[in-house]
Amino acid sequence: MKKVINIVTMLVLALVASHASAADDRVAADITVKPVNGAMSLTLKKTAACTSYSMIMFTSDIAALISDGTLAQYLSSQKAKKYTTDVQNKKLLDFGFVVLPEKEYTLLTLAYGKDGTPGLVTRTPFTTPERVAVGHPKMTWEIVSVGPDSAVVKFIPNADVAGFALCQFEKGAIEKSVEQYGRQLGFSNAYDMIKHFSGKNYTAERTNTWRDMIPNTDYELCVLPWDKNGVYQDIEKVNVTTKKLGGAGEASVDIKIGEFGGNESTGYFQIVTYTPNDQAALHRDIIITEEAFNKSDMGEAGVIKMLQTDAPNDPFWNQYKVDKAQWNAEHNTTYIACSMAKNAEGVWGKLQQVKFTTPAKP
Repeated sequence: MKKVINIVTMLVLALVASHASAADDRVAADITVKPVNGAMSLTLKKTAACTSYSMIMFTSDIAALISDGTLAQYLSSQKAKKYTTDVQNKKLLDFGFVVLPEKEYTLLTLAYGKDGTPGLVTRTPFTTPERVAVGHPKMTWEIVSVGPDSAVVKFIPNADVAGFALCQFEKGAIEKSVEQYGRQLGFSNAYDMIKHFSGKNYTAERTNTWRDMIPNTDYELCVLPWDKNGVYQDIEKVNVTTKKLGGAGEASVDIKIGEFGGNESTGYFQIVTYTPNDQAALHRDIIITEEAFNKSDMGEAGVIKMLQTDAPNDPFWNQYKVDKAQWNAEHNTTYIACSMAKNAEGVWGKLQQVKFTTPAKP
């Protein structure tokens, strides 16, 4: 009987030792996320084999679409920050994470071993509580200037704002942007999108300049603050309309043929510079081979029709300033550089053309 007890004891001890060894061999982090004094807080303990870890957070619907391998590749390509210490009840806000109230999120944590090799991914789902007011966070702003292609706005947070994000949208485009870009960029709501596109979290007074805007267009310049518990407040919009560009006279474009360059491996290119006059509100530019230009369905009429046709999905079709374009091109080929400009009243000017031949191959 004593022998049997000893054997059982040895088996139990062996199982315990085996379990401990397996636990020690894991390159992982054990994590809990819970509310502490109104803020979502993180407790994290690395295993003995884990030397560092990186974290990223998504709403749970987005997190479910991301495989462990994809996460490891993404964090590596983004050179995500690595942390090395255990954490006890530290705010998610301290790691740059901000949440919506009453929303399901998942914290994804990738552990690294001693040689920097990725280990296990820990997925920590949690649901945020109802919004609890922390002071009275409030943003104020002042429109400093608005031009045809830029806007300058000063944003001032009060003492209860822990941080804020800034983002620009054409009027009415916020929800459409969520639908169009959300899943591929990792957000499912306008709040996370604005923080993502902002690129930086601001904590003090900020005078922000938006450039490369479209003339005579309505914009919503969004400011998204969060409180000291790391909870988003309401999105606030600064409405601006950029000024008109051009005049009522004839719109025209000057075309200059520049450098031909490139090589066999990267391909060859032709630089063409298109400079609009002061009456032009916008211009559109192309190059076309002489052979294509001379086809029966093209010619001047075909090029004019092409240049006057809107292309809302092409962000480079409408040009508003000097356009130094780099076109793909081949040696010893005759091209025609073409451009048309429209004035502030919507009247198109004449088709501008410059014929040129690229150099022979050496």
